[in-house]
Amino acid sequence: MSLAPGIRTPGGFSLLELIVVLVIIGVVSAFVGPKLAGSMTNMNLRTASKRVAALLRYARNQAVSFGTDSVVHFDFEKNRISLTSLKPPSDGPEADSEEGPDGTAEHGRRPETYLLPDGVYLKEGVLGEEETDSGIFEITFLPDGGSSGGEVILMNQRERGYIIAVDFITGVVRVGRHET
Repeated sequence: MSLAPGIRTPGGFSLLELIVVLVIIGVVSAFVGPKLAGSMTNMNLRTASKRVAALLRYARNQAVSFGTDSVVHFDFEKNRISLTSLKPPSDGPEADSEEGPDGTAEHGRRPETYLLPDGVYLKEGVLGEEETDSGIFEITFLPDGGSSGGEVILMNQRERGYIIAVDFITGVVRVGRHET
């Protein structure tokens, strides 16, 4: 089918139409991009809080199961949490050794370590009236299920936070939002 001479069929988009579409895409991405990045940092914080709470619950279970103390160390400088479960001393010749060949602590097992994700950091540890925001903060779980108690606050770069609280009598771990 041929058209009359001089009549052109539309063969594509004009340059002006393409520029308008690109400007619309640019404006939409300028608003959506930061929202997505912000929600990712909040998701990292929430996930890290749940993992720290799970590690604390695991430490409590280890203490009860093995009938000995489990200690969770919060290292503010290295932004990591580690669990050391002590096992009862044996009667063998290694009973008096301070460190075994595999690098374990005295009568203990190799510590389990969790590094916090980028953008999430330990803000503070609270034990009774004492607050710590540097060095090492410890929460100890006892064989009867109790603990030394305490609270740990995790924050992200957007200053949102979660508080992880350990009851000193029952050793129960709770996670909640931290209001700044």
